[in-house]
Amino acid sequence: MCASKRAMLSYRHAFHAGGAADVHKHAVLVLLLEHLRGRDKPFTVIDVYAGRGVYGLASPEAQKRREYEHGIGRLMAREQRWPALRGYWAAVDALNAGPLVRYPGSPQIARHLMRAGDVLIVNELHPADAEDLKRWAGDDARIHVHRRDALEALTALVPPAVRRGLVLVDPAYEIKTEYDTVPEAVAKAVAKWPQGIFAVWYPVLAEGRHAAARARLLAAVPADILETEFELGRSASYPGMQASGLWIINPPWRLDAAVQEAGDWLARRLGQERPARHRLTWLRRSAA
Repeated sequence: MCASKRAMLSYRHAFHAGGAADVHKHAVLVLLLEHLRGRDKPFTVIDVYAGRGVYGLASPEAQKRREYEHGIGRLMAREQRWPALRGYWAAVDALNAGPLVRYPGSPQIARHLMRAGDVLIVNELHPADAEDLKRWAGDDARIHVHRRDALEALTALVPPAVRRGLVLVDPAYEIKTEYDTVPEAVAKAVAKWPQGIFAVWYPVLAEGRHAAARARLLAAVPADILETEFELGRSASYPGMQASGLWIINPPWRLDAAVQEAGDWLARRLGQERPARHRLTWLRRSAA
């Protein structure tokens, strides 16, 4: 088995479910979905690293790091919720009638906000998670489940039949070559579906490899790109991820203002040893 597939099979979203990076990513996802819902025309969502769909927070994986305690666990009080993220709160509440016990992954958030004519295409390579994903999808005719290499799926599944929509690319980056292969695959997918919106997640680690990936993406994708980056507020000595972000290709009109407000709101509530911070940058922006 190639190294990229070994990494995909070892990484599982369940270890990080509901953490601050997840909350930031899913808040942006909701804002993108709300934009798509703003018109009567149907849309497609493609999630190539879909995971299970829903995560139990009492699972051994979630309990190992308990990242949700620094993320969604701090935001459950209804009187403190930011109204612009009502779709996010609704997706979380739909899984939790009482205490917080389950967290929606990106497929469940998309499913919650989809309408009758919309389409969700999900892909997961990990065998156990892929089976969970199939059970989660059930007989919902709007959802199509694949089990294949994520970057191969990324280029193979675009453009979709319903050509208005969004692709979420949420890799593990557990092997160094993904900082090369992800921008390359995204560029090929954008070339095939130039009107699609693409949201590409990345981690910020001490080595700073995301900077080279950003440069490759900018060089290969001749489209508008918005970057939203969330510093998690961990101590400077923390050996793992210090921040995470999304590169949004073809961001919808006025998305930047909505993401700025959401990111700043989350930063005021989700710091750990240090205050969290949010930064928004246009990497490329066409003249108005």
